[in-house]
Amino acid sequence: MNNAQTPPPQSRGSAYRRPSIGSENIDDDRSVGSVGSTSSFPKFIPQNSRVTNIESSENDPAADEESSSPQTPTGSSNPYQLKSFQSYNKGFNDIGGDSDLNGQPHDEWIEISRDHVYVPNERDVGRKLKLEAVALSMETGEALMQRVVKTDLVLSRAPDPVKRNLVTVKGVGSGGGGARFRIVTYNVLAEIYATQQQYPYCDFWALSWDYRFQNILREIVEVGPDVICLQEVQADHYENHVYAALSDAGFEGVYKQKTRDSMGLTGKVDGCALFWRRTKFHLVESYSIEFNELSQRQATQVLGLNPRSEDGSSYLSRLCRDNVAQLVVLELVNPTMPTRSNREPINQLCIANTHLYSHKDYPDVKLWQTWQLLQELETFVLSRGTNLPLMICGDFNSTPDTAVYDLLSRQAVHPGHPDVNMANGEDNVPNILPETMNMTHSFSLGSVYNSVIGEEPRHTNYTTNFKGTLDYMWYSAQNLRPLSAAPIPEESVLTLHGEALPSTQFSSDHVMLISDMQIGSGSRPP
Repeated sequence: MNNAQTPPPQSRGSAYRRPSIGSENIDDDRSVGSVGSTSSFPKFIPQNSRVTNIESSENDPAADEESSSPQTPTGSSNPYQLKSFQSYNKGFNDIGGDSDLNGQPHDEWIEISRDHVYVPNERDVGRKLKLEAVALSMETGEALMQRVVKTDLVLSRAPDPVKRNLVTVKGVGSGGGGARFRIVTYNVLAEIYATQQQYPYCDFWALSWDYRFQNILREIVEVGPDVICLQEVQADHYENHVYAALSDAGFEGVYKQKTRDSMGLTGKVDGCALFWRRTKFHLVESYSIEFNELSQRQATQVLGLNPRSEDGSSYLSRLCRDNVAQLVVLELVNPTMPTRSNREPINQLCIANTHLYSHKDYPDVKLWQTWQLLQELETFVLSRGTNLPLMICGDFNSTPDTAVYDLLSRQAVHPGHPDVNMANGEDNVPNILPETMNMTHSFSLGSVYNSVIGEEPRHTNYTTNFKGTLDYMWYSAQNLRPLSAAPIPEESVLTLHGEALPSTQFSSDHVMLISDMQIGSGSRPP
């Protein structure tokens, strides 16, 4: 606390602009100036650099004089003078370094403001900003303390999300039936997978989570969903960003991370997240499914394998891929009341959210995971009555010509399908699947997009290496009815801001699926 006889120090600040890429603290030993320093240049600016006001000419001597002469606001009524600076060399593009493309040191900054508040503008895009604050004695004007803050790269605002128009089935406007809700499923591309090596066609800054999360959040919220199924949500991002942002938007949610260890730092592992709008639903039950655990149970309790035996070890090493699923039962906040046409309205809904194994050479594992998920859902749903509506959403990493799709849509798999005959190949693949006659389920499931539009999308995943449909929304046809679905944007739209996804506009390599559903009497799926 300051003595009453000693005036408190006042401060002045400087902000700089510089195009640089990398960590916030480019050079820690230059981040704070020495106490009591009266140098005309901050300690972090080298002797050969020039600090010029952005309004001044590059070669204006007055600018040099102004830059080199400290302005001491002794007696000033404004104790917080700020100076904003930007980088001098627009061509700098060395990731995380302090040199230009030719390897020459690059520490030149341009002063752009001395106002209390500085709002970045278009001239700052592609540059870093640096704010210098100096505490001055109001008696002597001596600099008592100096502090520097550097920002990350200033990014331009992302293009607005593409407006997704809904295709509506006939007869929707006739009324009747139960409650309606909007549901989306979206693989949002975890940061641990969003690398320049994986997506070299995407600008590196557009791959950053800070940039992508704002786009993804805006895209989801603008759709106005009641239920949100997300895949590839990183554990630390769920805790620090996703839950808080969607909670502020009116949602409650649950999370289940994959069962593998983090990739390096704590939280660097992805998983599934499921949210529901608080004003629409409240949570009745929540469970999670670990496919690793199911494989252990299947090996020991059903097949009688010793996990340490050669057969048991081979079986488990094939199946244990750390994938998970979520299961919730939601109940309407405002339940549907009985009517003459609907004497026993349904007010609860079961939602499953999953992300199956991704490797293209493991279709048998994906089929096994799908079969086990359906078995678990059968036990769960049927134990709560035969009329609990069910939706299964997620990234199944399986195209419509796979056995996974057949099992979901047709309740069976043809014994001649190549996906069920992996063990007959040359790579000593263990037989992890039961007889095809035992791979079945009792649900009558329909695919939302196939039911509404008449076919599956051409692609829900769009990269330079793969373009195809991997994401689906399945529904129990006897008590749910799809009302509409949003078609996937045309390729010309997807590639408007980049060669493929992700891009500056589409911040995931997947496209979100959107549908309006109605609880009540359904119909047999096509």
